[in-house]
Amino acid sequence: MSEASNRKLIRWIGITFAVMFILPFAVAKLASECSGMALCMMLFFVIDPIYSIILGIVAGRNIKALWNLPLISAVAFLAGTWLFFDIHEPWFIVYATTYLCIGVVAMLITNYIKRK
Repeated sequence: MSEASNRKLIRWIGITFAVMFILPFAVAKLASECSGMALCMMLFFVIDPIYSIILGIVAGRNIKALWNLPLISAVAFLAGTWLFFDIHEPWFIVYATTYLCIGVVAMLITNYIKRK
């Protein structure tokens, strides 16, 4: 793997850590109860799926070097939600799996389009 690919991987892992790990912390610890639920819904149903698509598109452009980004994203989401929401809800596994599938599908579609 080239040095440019390594830098790109590290940059996207940092962004993934911020979106999938730090945003749940911010919602869980800093938001009030009233706004916290709305922010959770926005995070789980809007921000995280859109980020999974973006990450899949980025990974699909260089699939050999960045194939693991959707997996890292799903694991970071699961770790962040279980750690910061403190409820160990098994449904978070479903969300993480869904985000993984969204990222992988976006990655494969981008790679297919790139090859044509």
